[in-house]
Amino acid sequence: MLTVARRGLLKGAAAVAGVTMLPRTISAQERRDIVVGVQRLPENISPGRDTADYTVPISYNVFDKLIEPDFHNQMQLGPGLATSWEIEGHREIVFTLRQGVRFHNGDEMTAEDVAFTFSKERREGDGPVRLAQFFSNVSEANALDDHTVQVVMDGVDPIIEQRFAMWSSEIVNRRAYRDAPSYGSWALMPIGTGPFRVADLNTDRFVLEAFDDYWGGPPNVQSLTFVEVPEVAGRIAALASGDFDVITVVPVDQITTIDGYDDIEVVGGPGAKLRILIFNQGDFAHPMMKNVHFRRALSLAVDRQLLVDALFGGRAHVPNGLQLPSFGETFDADYPVPTYDPVQARAELAQSGYKGEVIDYPLLPNVIDTEVAVAEVLREMWKAVGINVDLQIRENWKQITRGHHSIRNMSATMVWQDPATILWRLFKPSVMKGRGWGWVNDTFNANGTILENEPDKAVRRAASTAMMTEWETADPMGIVLFQEVWLYGKRKDLDWQPYVLPYMDFGPNNV
Repeated sequence: MLTVARRGLLKGAAAVAGVTMLPRTISAQERRDIVVGVQRLPENISPGRDTADYTVPISYNVFDKLIEPDFHNQMQLGPGLATSWEIEGHREIVFTLRQGVRFHNGDEMTAEDVAFTFSKERREGDGPVRLAQFFSNVSEANALDDHTVQVVMDGVDPIIEQRFAMWSSEIVNRRAYRDAPSYGSWALMPIGTGPFRVADLNTDRFVLEAFDDYWGGPPNVQSLTFVEVPEVAGRIAALASGDFDVITVVPVDQITTIDGYDDIEVVGGPGAKLRILIFNQGDFAHPMMKNVHFRRALSLAVDRQLLVDALFGGRAHVPNGLQLPSFGETFDADYPVPTYDPVQARAELAQSGYKGEVIDYPLLPNVIDTEVAVAEVLREMWKAVGINVDLQIRENWKQITRGHHSIRNMSATMVWQDPATILWRLFKPSVMKGRGWGWVNDTFNANGTILENEPDKAVRRAASTAMMTEWETADPMGIVLFQEVWLYGKRKDLDWQPYVLPYMDFGPNNV
């Protein structure tokens, strides 16, 4: 099969699916310095190293990808650093690169930089562990000429196009990468092609400055400063005083506080990320977790709509399965939302032989937004049907992942807009074995192999439906709770909007 992409520019003047995307223009004299108050700063913003929610909001402004999702148009894929690409048999993709693109160090981007980005040398080198994970199936990356790159996979890759549009596919400068004395040195002063370049990365603030040679046009912002303020009250106070222009991680219970001011507001909503629970059935879990009736009872006892209404003021959404509509043709619109049935939960509990034993649920208080509040509501719902769950606060992830944990929560980001992004990436047999969760389901695994190898979207949709049924209902490995909410505070005079992924775009198309 030959697929040829010929779409308009996303970050320039062109049309995508009938929408004209023209960069906004502001004179250099009018450009403002924007300060963003964040809950946490990363150690660095090296692409391919970390895809955390507190890393990619910053790195998105420094790096570009070959293919870019248009967040103003339902995440449709279109040209980024590549103007077009051809896919042959879902085993090979050939990119035609945009000409005249400059890196922050002045080098012109060539096919050698792109080939190096996905090379074995970089994937297996020190540092970019996520790149090694998401592109482990790359066999070759070849520069065919200055502006043509061929990437060959080691087998059929049904999501080959998606890979180059999402996490860890950012293009790096080969010369700067190789010349750095160490990976750590490069990561503290990385070189990309994005609208902003790194000026300074300190422990308490990251500073980026406008890159006026950006191929998509000069940014309408002079500089970006990201300042770490862990306490939400401190972030809101700084926003209200005018010290900050934007703040991240606004809890729902603080919306009314921000609404009380005339010049600041809350923006954002459901993102491309799901909050789920994991039912551990391995050696470090309570023996009851191996009982399918008990796990079904845990799921049936949860009123997810009440949960999101109570804690998120209706801003969150209960999805129908481990999927989102952005999956397109592989999205199963007829798949049901999770069932709340306390009567059936008690019936399943009776069949399980459960005698009121304490089930542990360890968690961290300040990593996932509203984590403790959600767990407290869940505990009461389980208590209502006769399940005794003990919430146990831990200090770090190792105490959970390497300690006893019968139930644990997880935020699952849609790394690709495809069913494989959660179902197979997080729960295939090799991952289950590595994490010691002890769940083996032959139906799930057989259909996962289909997701891994079958490009046909109808076949993929059927396979993902079968997998969701096993994972959630027939033999629950966990439960879907809700679609995560990303809320931000901002000054009303700043014309900026958030996306459904945690990217914070301050480039010329979004400010």
